Amino acid sequence: MNGVSFNRLEQEMLYYHRWRSKTVILLFVYFLICVRISGEEVIGHDTAVEYGERANLLCHLTDTKEDITLIMWKKTTKRKTEEDIFFVIHQDDKTEHINGLGDRVQFIGSFAERNGSIQLRGMEFLDEGTYTCIFNLFPSGPIATYIKASVFARPAVTVKGEEPVIGCLEVILASCFASNARPAAEVTWRLGELEKSLKTRTNHTVNANETITVVSYLLGVPFKHLHKKNIQCVVKHNSLTEHLVLNYTIDIHYPPESVIIIPDSSTDVNEFRCIVDSNPQPTLKGYNWTRVNKSSQFFEGNRLPVPNMTPELNGLYICNASNKYGSALGSLYVNVHAEPSSVCWVLFVLLIIVGLAVTVGAIYKLKPGWIPVPSFNTERDQDSTQPRDSPVDLSPVQADAPPQSNPESPPSEGSAEERRTAEI
Repeated sequence: MNGVSFNRLEQEMLYYHRWRSKTVILLFVYFLICVRISGEEVIGHDTAVEYGERANLLCHLTDTKEDITLIMWKKTTKRKTEEDIFFVIHQDDKTEHINGLGDRVQFIGSFAERNGSIQLRGMEFLDEGTYTCIFNLFPSGPIATYIKASVFARPAVTVKGEEPVIGCLEVILASCFASNARPAAEVTWRLGELEKSLKTRTNHTVNANETITVVSYLLGVPFKHLHKKNIQCVVKHNSLTEHLVLNYTIDIHYPPESVIIIPDSSTDVNEFRCIVDSNPQPTLKGYNWTRVNKSSQFFEGNRLPVPNMTPELNGLYICNASNKYGSALGSLYVNVHAEPSSVCWVLFVLLIIVGLAVTVGAIYKLKPGWIPVPSFNTERDQDSTQPRDSPVDLSPVQADAPPQSNPESPPSEGSAEERRTAEI
């Protein structure tokens, strides 16, 4: 009975000592944490760099009264998931390279100023991970901070036209690429008035080097009215300060649909041009000029020179324009009239004027009887008032015989005057 009581007492004392030891340890840890919170602190900054560039891992210790024995760097990356030491900094800025990074690591801080910053050159995607900066203090021990380093890649952006041929089936009209980006870029389209008639499809591809290529396809039925419509591809990425916008003009291919022939000038024609509505435009050998009733082709190219417009050029001209999708014809009838020159017209007019002058002069000089000549004799003018057909009295006139008066006619003024004279 006494033996059993002694064993129980011994076990209780053992539990008491264990509990007290744990309590002391917990209090000590709590004390160290309070010291760290209220005293020294290691400050670090996460960083993100472009692939192949240099990464600055900044790390410094706040003011402390303790001595720094060394500064140490550890890492956990995609290249090696286990944490290991890769760089050590001693007093007087002496460095030590460990585990193979070698000259890729450079100390850019100052041991005396409690600055343990380093620089990593030629960052790769496998260098992404967590880097630990540790200051070893005496007597309190190590104090650390964790820095996350990430590597990104800017997208290579291009727009590719697919050159669809006019038709009735839905095809790819254009493709917008944001290639070899990390992380993946966002690719969209600005279609404006075509928003309802076109649609998009996006694909993501992870490359061997862990970059991502995003392709956005623009789909639609290749109608002719879409030709030369302007659209935009918009790319968003966290490496870009603003959206990247690429302009693109839709390019629909179709055969020649209309061909017209026009002169190069409305007044002085030196050549005729063959105008074609097609895409692509015919090459120089894609234009064939012929003339009706001329068996062989006589010119190539979209311009037909005509140095002299003469009646010899009269006829029907045909331009046959073709591209790889088809061909079309256009025609022009040329009809040149032979017209006298302006010099001939001037000479002709002068000749008429001279002839008229000679004729008029001859007429006035000869004065034929059928031309009435004006007279200045008053008596003749009075006689001319009598009718030409009145009879003329050719009987002799007696000079001594007094004039006979007509008893039926009233007395004239002359007879009354004579009577008054006689009475006087």
